[in-house]
Amino acid sequence: MSESVIISMIAFGAFIIVFLLVFIYKKYQLIKKNRLAQQEQAEKINKVRQEKYTYVLDSLKVLSQALMSGQVGVVEGSIRIKVLIDHLDPEFHSKKSYKVFSDIFNETEHIPILKAWKSLDKRTKRKYEAFMADIENKRADEVIEAAGALNSELNRALH
Repeated sequence: MSESVIISMIAFGAFIIVFLLVFIYKKYQLIKKNRLAQQEQAEKINKVRQEKYTYVLDSLKVLSQALMSGQVGVVEGSIRIKVLIDHLDPEFHSKKSYKVFSDIFNETEHIPILKAWKSLDKRTKRKYEAFMADIENKRADEVIEAAGALNSELNRALH
């Protein structure tokens, strides 16, 4: 082989090496950029999740205090707490002291809400209101006790 062919092959090889180095560097930069974007996305998701968790805890605390002080009705408070507990940790319902919230939710699940409630005639509304008043009379002490236990547990969790 002549000297010019060998020099051409070396130059071509050097060109290929430089090309591959540039290609590898660009891929490395792209992977690094994607990894950072994924990390930022994960941090945003965790931040939103933490904010939601804190919001649910705060809402549960406010509702449990409102139930204990009589600022909200037993049925309405129980339903709201049950729904918030579903978002926080559905396993809470298995605790005996919090089961009352699920029980009241299940007992009143058939009662229309929002627009459906507004469209009911007065007689039907009174029937449902009497049903809810009966539940409140029978289960008020149990619900207030459960709200107190929940409030205590939330205070421990927040501190």
